[in-house]
Amino acid sequence: MRLVFAFLVFLCLGSPALADVPMSDRLCTQSSAKNVTASTLLTAGRAFDCSGNKYAVEGPRVWVKMPFPTESVPFGTMEVQGDSNGLTTMQVHAVLDDGTILSTNFSEQEVIDSWRPKGQYGLAIPGTENPDTRSRIRNIYLAIDEPKLVSSLLLLKLASQKKSDELKLPLAIMFAVLCGMIVMPLIYNLFFYGALRYSFMLWHSVMICATVTYTFSSSGLIFIVFPETGLISKMLLNYWSLAIGIAASGVFLVRFVEQGKIAPWLQGAIFVAALIPLAVVAIVLPVDQGYSITARAYYNASFIPVFLIVLYTMVHALRRGSKAIWFQIAGWTPIVIFGLDRVARGMELYVGWPVLDYGLYFVLVSETIILALGVAYRILRLRQQHEDTLRKQVELTLLADTDGLTLMNNRRSFEREFQRNQHDYRFGHLAIFDIDFFKRVNDRYGHEIGDEVLRVVGKELAATHHFAARIGGEEFTLLMRNDSRENRKKYPANVLTEICETLIKAVHDRVPEIQEPVTFSVGVAAIARRAALRSVMATADRRLYDAKNNGRNQVVWIDVSEAKPSKPSGTASI
Repeated sequence: MRLVFAFLVFLCLGSPALADVPMSDRLCTQSSAKNVTASTLLTAGRAFDCSGNKYAVEGPRVWVKMPFPTESVPFGTMEVQGDSNGLTTMQVHAVLDDGTILSTNFSEQEVIDSWRPKGQYGLAIPGTENPDTRSRIRNIYLAIDEPKLVSSLLLLKLASQKKSDELKLPLAIMFAVLCGMIVMPLIYNLFFYGALRYSFMLWHSVMICATVTYTFSSSGLIFIVFPETGLISKMLLNYWSLAIGIAASGVFLVRFVEQGKIAPWLQGAIFVAALIPLAVVAIVLPVDQGYSITARAYYNASFIPVFLIVLYTMVHALRRGSKAIWFQIAGWTPIVIFGLDRVARGMELYVGWPVLDYGLYFVLVSETIILALGVAYRILRLRQQHEDTLRKQVELTLLADTDGLTLMNNRRSFEREFQRNQHDYRFGHLAIFDIDFFKRVNDRYGHEIGDEVLRVVGKELAATHHFAARIGGEEFTLLMRNDSRENRKKYPANVLTEICETLIKAVHDRVPEIQEPVTFSVGVAAIARRAALRSVMATADRRLYDAKNNGRNQVVWIDVSEAKPSKPSGTASI
């Protein structure tokens, strides 16, 4: 809404400019050497070219003859306005009804100082400040030394100096505001790119920089900040910034749209089309000023392929289900429309309405804002996808590390925890639990009851502060944490005996279908630093079998296989 309001304000401010008198259809041209003066030219009587080929004129000095329509121009001092790109020295001559010539010569710096918004100059016509003299002016002769572009002739017009001066400050402020609006998404991109590293943010930043540079230069703001800037330098800056922006937009389009929504062959076509303006600028507008007056036509024509490719890509990606492409459609469709108008005028297909040039700046700003919203949308979507991927990875990891029946740690997670313990040594003992006569439970009460027993045991073991895991069948392991120095003096069997009593009571209370008590045999082994899992498991397993062979329902924490008294030392009945 603010952008629309700004555009309406511009129309109100710029409405006097609509009263300017375009001269493209009325002017005639002629070329000469640079030492030829206006009086010499008129004395020679050489005919001016008023045909359709009048813009093809070339020479060290190009003369433009324009009638002065006294009745149709505003009162006050009048000036000749035109495209300032690539100009150097100029002259303005007013020929009166008696043949008198009023002349003013302008150096390149004076042409620069006479800048008008949107990259134009305004040179006062001598004699128009005096009403009596003004009424006697019949023709205006404009001398342009070494013009570089056809637009130097094509966009010539007569305008009121007073009204142009009044518009200069408001329009300069408007362009400065537009530049500020464009820069804001750049700050956002640079701030988040360091953390997120999405490539399309970088290319969008390049596009923004190119847009700001073009707006800053072509609008004339560059002459306020850098008054010594030459007109040729300004021209090169305009053309190169647009070409770089188009090249960056091609890469941005491919990187921004969701993966798979643009066919590989079309991605290649986008890259090639986006680079064409850059290549044309390098060829027809080299820095060494070796360009011709027809360079503007080649330059504008180079944008046609990328405009067509972009239009096709938007339809193509939309049909493939892309959501992000809607931001390109909203932001780039107006640019393509205004761009095609600019191309047509640049190729001299028609003169057009100059106010459309101002519209291009507004759609460039709106495109930057819309794509900034698109960048935020894509970042949000990519973050959601990243979080979904991480969540799935966590779920898969949990599935891989979790026993499906008891929902506790499985053998895989147990082995990994044991390996980790070799470094931080948090566990001092390994205990293996085995449910006594578990096959009898399954045979007598069914596998559903047996599974319920396993779930109850797993839940109770997992509730301890030790690391519990089911390693297969009715066997469970417990990595016992190292407690305080006082608790370490107690046999681990004391803790394990309490755990087994808790298990027996839990199974009795939660599985009432089983009439007899369900007991447990436990084998315990100490875990030395850097001890291998295989050796510790072998020791605990051997002691588990000792517990079973000695009558079950007991905890064994030393080897008792060789000595078998009535109650071997190192056993504890439950």
